Amino acid sequence: MELTESAEILKLIIDGTNAGIWDWDFESGEVYWSENFYGLLGYKQGDIPARIETFYELLHPEDKMPVAQALNAHLKYGEPYRVVARLKTKQAKYKYFECTGKAVFEDGKAIRMAGCNIDIHERKVLENKLAESEYLLSEAGRLARMGGWEYNLLTNKSIWSKTVFDIYELPYDHNLEFDNPYSYFLPPYDEMMKKAVEETAAHGIIWDLELQMLTERGKVIWVRSYGEPVYGRSGAVEKLRGVFMDIEKYKTNEIALNNSIDVMTQNNLQLKNFTHILSHNIRNHANNISLLTSFVDTAALDEENADLIQRIVKVSQGLNSTLDDLSEAIRIQESELISDTLKFEEVINGVLDVLGTDLEANETTVKKELWTEQVAFPRLYLESIIMNLVTNAVKYRKPDVPPVITLRTYTNHAGSVVLECQDNGIGIDLEIHGKKIFGLYKTFHDRKDAHGVGLFLSKTQVESQGGQISVESEPNLGSTFRVTFKARN
Repeated sequence: MELTESAEILKLIIDGTNAGIWDWDFESGEVYWSENFYGLLGYKQGDIPARIETFYELLHPEDKMPVAQALNAHLKYGEPYRVVARLKTKQAKYKYFECTGKAVFEDGKAIRMAGCNIDIHERKVLENKLAESEYLLSEAGRLARMGGWEYNLLTNKSIWSKTVFDIYELPYDHNLEFDNPYSYFLPPYDEMMKKAVEETAAHGIIWDLELQMLTERGKVIWVRSYGEPVYGRSGAVEKLRGVFMDIEKYKTNEIALNNSIDVMTQNNLQLKNFTHILSHNIRNHANNISLLTSFVDTAALDEENADLIQRIVKVSQGLNSTLDDLSEAIRIQESELISDTLKFEEVINGVLDVLGTDLEANETTVKKELWTEQVAFPRLYLESIIMNLVTNAVKYRKPDVPPVITLRTYTNHAGSVVLECQDNGIGIDLEIHGKKIFGLYKTFHDRKDAHGVGLFLSKTQVESQGGQISVESEPNLGSTFRVTFKARN
């Protein structure tokens, strides 16, 4: 009765541990596998022969050598036989088992050995996934130079990931208990760090700071420290936990960029001041020339000197006109006009009304294809741009061919509103003039009324609002000017 109860208890233990029992008689060579041994592999007892050769056939190729080495070490030196191995199931899949056993010796010779194979597949798969995740997390932290840390306020003990040790340039076995945690930070960052820790411990305030520190090897670097409280059951802060990151590369680039911006801003300011002074002084000289020439009595001069004075007057007028154009360009670049939500139909009609007489005189046809109805842009600038584009299309028409102008609006694939002005005029040779077409006083046709100011002002107006203007054109095939407005956020 006791033997039966013991057998039942043993069976319950074996079933509860997912274990398969085996027994190996070295003298007879007989091997016994329990019913559970077969079942864990998906077989029924007797489906495959219980032999040592069969066991090795079921082993994963990578596990055959470790199993053989563990078995030999146990039989020769008495070391414990305990090894994790993968065995192939009936479904041709491998499962993890913990294989254990113990031999019986007589006169120093092993005569019998028994043991069990415990199914640990789920646990092992989970361990492998966890190890893989830890590896990926560790590698990501190493590559990003970012690690985690924890500080226990009750025990005064700290835990750092390896990357934090790397940032401090400390060995992984460095004892953290005897360190002043603020001594590595340079003033005034040491006091900033100390205050942040105290406020988090006392009031649960999260910190996120950029600090300069001196590593163990004397290197000065920028780091980012993030910390937050961990509350215990009592509701009090018991731990601090956070992230520590080496941001030296990024901070150095940021500082260099800020310095460049400061220098650029200063240079722009000096350039603006110089432009205003130059414009003001030249205008004074131009006005003085105009004033002096107005005092000359040309009737009292001979014909040659009178002609010379008239030439000086024209030069003075041209100089004043140039200064007016330059002042307008400076004003556009410096002004910050507020954008209005404008309807293209309304603005275009207003410009065409102003130009009505000239358009009729030249038998001009204006077509409107307004697929996008409105745009955010200063009204003054949009009116000026449309007027310049339309007047240029009329001015540079083909002889004896009535101008046909198409004003088209749409939204491009990037979400920006586009205005096009397409004409059937004489066109422009962009291979010759393409790089200077929007330059000040750049003209491309032999016309007395061409001044090279309109396109320059239009470009200045568009770019002052973050947009772009471009042109497509070929001689005798007309031109298409394209204004791309800055996309709204």
